[in-house]
Amino acid sequence: MDLYENVAIIGKDLKLIYVGKSLAELLKQNEIELDNLSPNNNSSKNLSLITGVIPKLLSTKEPQFIKLSPTLELITFLANDGESIFIGLKEKVIRIQTIAHQLKERVKELECLYGVSKEMDSPKRSIDEILYNCTKLIEKSFQYPDDTAVNIEIGKKIYGEIKYDSQQIKDVLASDIYLGDLKKGEVKAFLKNDLGFLDEEKKLLDEIALKIESLIERQEKTVNYEKQQKILSAKNEALIRMTEECYQKREKLNTFIKAISEIIVVVDTEFNIVMSNKDEIGDDGKCYNKIFGLNERCTDCPAIITFNSAQDAASERIHEEKNILLDTHPIRSSDGKVDRVLEVCRDVTNQKLLESQLIQSYKLASLGKLVAGVAHEINNPNTFILGNLKIINESFDDIFPILDDYFKSHDDLRIARLNYNVFKENISVLVNDMINGANRTKKIVSDLRNFAKKDDGALTDDVDINYIIKNNLTLTRKHIKKYAGLEVNLNEDIPTFKGSFNKIEQVLLNLAINGSEAIEHDHGMVTISTNYDAKSNEVVLIVSDNGSGMSEATIKNIFDPFFTTKRDKGGTGLGLSITYGIIREINGKIEVTSKVGVGTTFTIRIPATR
Repeated sequence: MDLYENVAIIGKDLKLIYVGKSLAELLKQNEIELDNLSPNNNSSKNLSLITGVIPKLLSTKEPQFIKLSPTLELITFLANDGESIFIGLKEKVIRIQTIAHQLKERVKELECLYGVSKEMDSPKRSIDEILYNCTKLIEKSFQYPDDTAVNIEIGKKIYGEIKYDSQQIKDVLASDIYLGDLKKGEVKAFLKNDLGFLDEEKKLLDEIALKIESLIERQEKTVNYEKQQKILSAKNEALIRMTEECYQKREKLNTFIKAISEIIVVVDTEFNIVMSNKDEIGDDGKCYNKIFGLNERCTDCPAIITFNSAQDAASERIHEEKNILLDTHPIRSSDGKVDRVLEVCRDVTNQKLLESQLIQSYKLASLGKLVAGVAHEINNPNTFILGNLKIINESFDDIFPILDDYFKSHDDLRIARLNYNVFKENISVLVNDMINGANRTKKIVSDLRNFAKKDDGALTDDVDINYIIKNNLTLTRKHIKKYAGLEVNLNEDIPTFKGSFNKIEQVLLNLAINGSEAIEHDHGMVTISTNYDAKSNEVVLIVSDNGSGMSEATIKNIFDPFFTTKRDKGGTGLGLSITYGIIREINGKIEVTSKVGVGTTFTIRIPATR
């Protein structure tokens, strides 16, 4: 604040921008008003002195001094941007500049110490490079770097250069370098001008000398250590040759173990990992933490059984939506006690899925035999019912005119305990309801027959999945658009596969309609995509929707016959069962992923003929 009180700022147009209170009062006492610095303003002699130096200041850009009285001297200088002119009391401005200069010098010294420390910690540089670089850092840190030269003398080696001859040197500064009581060299600074060194520069040189002492001591210890290491290496050469074979065998064993896809760990009685075959698990930490991310021991840990019984044990659990099988096997110490256990952690999700699909196939095969007979027994009487109901419905056209004439003269006519008008109004509705029920029964029987039907001769078509999608969309698009939009992404380079055109059409129809009917919002979308997995040589069909999605419990049952979540909308629960059976019949696989509120994706993979 002291500086701002004693300084004024004017623009290059000589208009006053700012003036400190103390300076303003002082100038006022000397009859100087800075409001008007025009060269034509001759209101006072002292003002003329100020305006007179400004042209010189602008041309030379060097500070100008103005002595107004024996006790009052001003200094004017340009701002860093060259657009403003500062006027201030000389003694105040110079004092601030002196402090700033001293701070700048201290910063240079600190930067030098930091640079020297960084050089000495560099593992890639030799000691010769480090000492030479240090001389350059020291030179830059001194008050007059252009007039200063530095060298470091260690034994008979001198690092650094002398820029001028001995007759030019006006002052020398030196700090000795010791290792214990033995002098190893010195750091010298040579000054070309007569201004002398600062006390701080002497302290800096002493500090750097101490750092060089530490560097030399460290290097000599390193040299001694390397000598001892060579001696030790020579003595242990025979031992190294003997252990090399053991190491190679161990590496070979580790390679075999790491090649195993399952996680294998060895744990002690505190469940600390002693060894593992996976780098991400490592050879430390608790097994339940590293494998399952738990902070406490597993409640169904089979290792406890193995430690207590010295017998193999196993347990199965769900971890991160995967089925994990954990097998444990005892490892005995030399005294026969079980002090370690081998744990094998295996992902059996696909195995469980295959088991589930196999069970599903058995269920479908058994049900197919049953429904074939049931469908036949239901269809015969239902055909009679449907035909008779149609005849009854048509007969009303002849009966009602007769009854209407009779009702005109007998208005108390009642049929089936109902007034004739009520009977006439409702009987057709009741008969139509029966006809609709019989047609629904007919559809269920048809689905049952399709479900139970096994056409061994129908799997010889060379099926082009893209062709089926393009032609089948004309039949399904209208229905889908009632619920959602339809997006089709077809990979054109798709090989054919052996199957049945009609059955694959049925699969596509079932999945597309199911997806659209699962959407209950205005921005629904059903997406049908095809691809070819060259690695597995499989045609891939993906049908997805952004509908209501399914829970895990629902997903487990969707391929079961008669399981449906759309019973109130006419669903029979056979569509996905039939789809599943068709895909299994052509040796394909069907997978489903779903999330409630997000949507569902069916992925079908079928072996290609390519």
